[in-house]
Amino acid sequence: MSKPRTARAVAGNQGVQREFARRLNAVLRKVLREALADMRKDAEAVGMAQDAAGDAVSGYLADRFAERMARWMIKAGEEAEKVSRWFCAQMYRTTTSAQKKALEAAGMSEKAIDMKWKVPLLKRQYISPTAAKRLAKDIADNTGLITKMASQDLARLQAMMSESAGRNVNFGDIEKLLESSQGFDTERAKRVALDQTNKLNQQIQRDNAEDLGITKCIWVHMPGQYTSRQTHKKLDGQVFDTKTGLYDSDVGKNVLPGELPYCRCVARMVLPEGLYD
Repeated sequence: MSKPRTARAVAGNQGVQREFARRLNAVLRKVLREALADMRKDAEAVGMAQDAAGDAVSGYLADRFAERMARWMIKAGEEAEKVSRWFCAQMYRTTTSAQKKALEAAGMSEKAIDMKWKVPLLKRQYISPTAAKRLAKDIADNTGLITKMASQDLARLQAMMSESAGRNVNFGDIEKLLESSQGFDTERAKRVALDQTNKLNQQIQRDNAEDLGITKCIWVHMPGQYTSRQTHKKLDGQVFDTKTGLYDSDVGKNVLPGELPYCRCVARMVLPEGLYD
């Protein structure tokens, strides 16, 4: 029995990943800065000392924070959607382009691929119908993720303000606390970008492969930055169905490459006979 023809594994575009992390962090920091600026104005509007924060301030600002939350979240959602649209479009573009090159290198003709991938994405860039159907959901899911992160950050700001009211800490001190957490926020954005890039990269390839008639892949374990899942090391080299994946005993279910948090594993597409020269 001859060895199956496979296409090389394609990882997510590192440039897109880095830029997504930068844009994500920028949006979240912007939401925090604007919220804090609004709350400072509210305090000053009622004649409170510019940097004062005490019992008289606490109740008033708590009410104003709750009133303004809806507006902040609407704006955060709008900004999140812009970032998500950019990220998803770039991931679909770069992943599909790299996957096409890998398939051609494995023996598939450009014509055979173009006959199946016929939904326009960008100028001279086409994706499969199956991938195209999922694009709107990917944008919505990423928008929801970023919006949720913004909500968590606003809750963190609210907690800082509540604590400062009890300790008579001023707005300047709150700003310093937020700035001191910037390193954490930057690393968080990098982790989220890594996770989402891995997930989307593998999913796009599976969707594109489906319309080509490719249903089997070979698992390729990619070690993490600091550690690796032992179960995924054991999956390395195993053939799996693109719909069902392989069983991971650590989570008690079948999984696909890139599905679990921060999983960097990828797949090599197995080309059925007749799809290559």
